[in-house]
Amino acid sequence: MLNVEFPVSGARMIKEDTFFRLLAWAVAFAEGFSTLAVEVIAIRLAIPVVGSSMTLTGVLLAVILFALSAGYWHGGQLSSRWSHSRTRTALTVNLFLAGAIYAAVSFPFEASLLERLLDAGLSLAPAIGVAATLLFAVPVYLVAQSVPLLAELTNDEGKAGKASGRVLFYSTLGSVAGGIVTPVYLFPNFGVKVSTYAICGLLFAAAALWTASHRRRWMIVAAGAAALAIVSRAGLGSPVPANQRFRFDSPHQTIRIVDERRASGRLERAMYLNGGRASAIYADTGETSVGYVLEADRLLAASPCALVLAVGAAGFTFPRDVSALTEVERVDAVDVDPDVLDIAQRWFLPQPLPAKVRFVPLSARYALRRARTQRVHYGFTLLDAYTGKAIPAELLSQEFMADVRAVSARTAANVILDRAAESDFAKNVLATFRQTFGRVWTKDVDPGDSDLTNYLITDWPIAGSAEWTGAGRIYLDDRNSADRDHTRMIWSEE
Repeated sequence: MLNVEFPVSGARMIKEDTFFRLLAWAVAFAEGFSTLAVEVIAIRLAIPVVGSSMTLTGVLLAVILFALSAGYWHGGQLSSRWSHSRTRTALTVNLFLAGAIYAAVSFPFEASLLERLLDAGLSLAPAIGVAATLLFAVPVYLVAQSVPLLAELTNDEGKAGKASGRVLFYSTLGSVAGGIVTPVYLFPNFGVKVSTYAICGLLFAAAALWTASHRRRWMIVAAGAAALAIVSRAGLGSPVPANQRFRFDSPHQTIRIVDERRASGRLERAMYLNGGRASAIYADTGETSVGYVLEADRLLAASPCALVLAVGAAGFTFPRDVSALTEVERVDAVDVDPDVLDIAQRWFLPQPLPAKVRFVPLSARYALRRARTQRVHYGFTLLDAYTGKAIPAELLSQEFMADVRAVSARTAANVILDRAAESDFAKNVLATFRQTFGRVWTKDVDPGDSDLTNYLITDWPIAGSAEWTGAGRIYLDDRNSADRDHTRMIWSEE
């Protein structure tokens, strides 16, 4: 009897052990996926308030990594003295609790908490750090305990390194998938809100499967940091162009000031932001030489007002020019990068800005919402934050445009589009603008330019403009593919 039953019992044990390991690796993969997705979502939810920057990414990741390290250490301490039954229970409870905190607190309140912290007077980095700590440290800490706990459950060979390596391997594979799938597939196809629900649901499903694993994805973070370091150092090692007057890598962007000779032979001084030509003046006189700025100058001069708003500093040429109008009492220049003011005054203009110009170093979303709350009303607004090869997609959504409309009597926007305005980016931008303002007119202010040209978009007809009556998709905070559409337009033309 023993010789007959033993193989059956042994086969059953082997089968159950195999199922247990496959389940453990599957949950490890799911946990790794969810954790990196949480990081991506946390950054994405903060962008409408504080803008996109390395400060946001660096501070948020630092808080998460600190919470991870605490969870790893404490989870290891607990797993060394707990029974397998208690360890399994702890895994389930931690995952359910983390998913609940993300769903009920972290994701819904991140943006509003950031706004409150900024209103309280905190600067950018501390505000992000405090918000990330309050909202994400606890759930990340709970999830991080899964790694040592799951390693302890699967360490039936007495080889802790081998067991931990396997858990981290599958968890890291999940992180790779989460880092790619979340921004590339989930956001554009289902929206940010649905993506948060999906990730929380994944945590709940993993917990329901009895166990969970939070992958040790420090290798991915390290690889990403190394890649960024290599890219930045590559620029430092390159020869400095002879016509380059200044270069600075701020936390938000790379700023370059260069002297360029026009076809007419006249020398221009140009400011480049992240590779895009943002502004230019004649080097000999300091007069503005950019077509769209000159057009905006003329529009305001024809119908001046007391309060003027410029979103996107762009070398401060427009604020400087229109401040000379006697009817203009103040020009607010909003830019998320505080370094642009000093650089513009020292290296680009180079002269101090007039007293009428007030620099507002805040994200445009936050600045506009604050102006709306304070009932500030501008007679004219120029949106000039869309140049370059990378754009702030959060400044192209209908929600942002609604904030602009609420504080502006007349609004013009400078946007680089394909000349025929047939790209998805062009049609969607114009459709979003029209959806918010009712009607939209466009004017090509650089008719001799290349396939990509500066369009001045206005909410009222101006000389030489044409009303746009095409069709496009509306950019929304919850579903916004402006960055991808813009990239396709830019690189398809080069």
